[in-house]
Formats: sequence, structure tokens, C-alpha cells
Amino acid sequence: MEEDKMANILILNGSPRKNGSTASLIKAFTAGAKESGNEIREAYIHGMGVKNCLGCDSCMDTHAGCVQKDKGMASIYENLSWSDVIVFASPVYFGYLTAQLKTVIGRMWAWFNLPGNFTSGKKTVLISTARGTDYTMTLDQYSIYSKYMGWEDLGHILGTGKETEAKELGSSIK
Repeated sequence: MEEDKMANILILNGSPRKNGSTASLIKAFTAGAKESGNEIREAYIHGMGVKNCLGCDSCMDTHAGCVQKDKGMASIYENLSWSDVIVFASPVYFGYLTAQLKTVIGRMWAWFNLPGNFTSGKKTVLISTARGTDYTMTLDQYSIYSKYMGWEDLGHILGTGKETEAKELGSSIK
């Protein structure tokens, strides 16, 4: 990414609640990112009809993408290619990201297996909310995933009521 070029930011919103705590942090992050001249696209996964990975290995064998052609995931694949930064946004359910976001992450394997995508050099952000304060397993899951992909972690916002911090993190991305 050129120093003066804005970033294309894809927000993968894994919350099943359209107007909950995660949405509030996304809104603040988006405001900051837009103030810095970035372009934002958000995928609200809950209503997109994304199917689970079949585990068929076709994407690994052919490097031609996923055999499933659901429109929701096709849109996410297009936005993954467009983006410089991917924001994983999710409340914590049972210690981890939501099933909606984990389904998309599983299906991203087909995109990674397209030529040139595995080492795409993307950057990532984690936005997560919970009723409690323990984000240990969520952070572990996110950091393992980012490290495996070789993506640069730009930071994370953990907890409700952190809109100021979310806006600041969004503003810091250029």
C-alpha cells in the first residue's frame, strides 16, 4: 500500500444482532477510518446465506475457488480481493468468535488457494465484545489465524463502551 493511498477496509461483521454492541464499535471504527480517507465495505454475515465448507478439498486440488456458488460468499470473495485491511468483528460466544464469522473464515480457505492470495500481505483488525472480560480464546484464535496467513495485526478493540478507542483505531489506518 502506498503511503498516501487510502486503505480499502472490509469489515466482516459476525454478530447476529444488527444493532448490538459490536455494531456500535463498528460504527465508531468506520467513522474514524472514513475521516482518514479510507473506503469501507461491511459484510453483515448473518443474513447472507453463507454455506459451511464441505471439506471436499476441490479448492486445494484445482486452485479454482470453491465449488459452492452461494451469492453471500461470492460477495465476500470479491471484497477480500478488493481489501487491504480485513476487520474481524464479532461478539464472543462460548469463548470464541460467532458461528457466522467462523463459517466465513472456513470458506475463506478457497479464496486463499487462488493463485497469489495466500501471501496477499493483508492487514487485520479484531473488534470483539462480550458480557464478561475474558477474551483469551478469541485473541488466540485471531492471532493464530493472522500469523498463519502472514497478515499484519493492526490492533484490536475488546469490550463494550470502547467507541472512542474504536474510532481512534479506525483513524490510524491509512
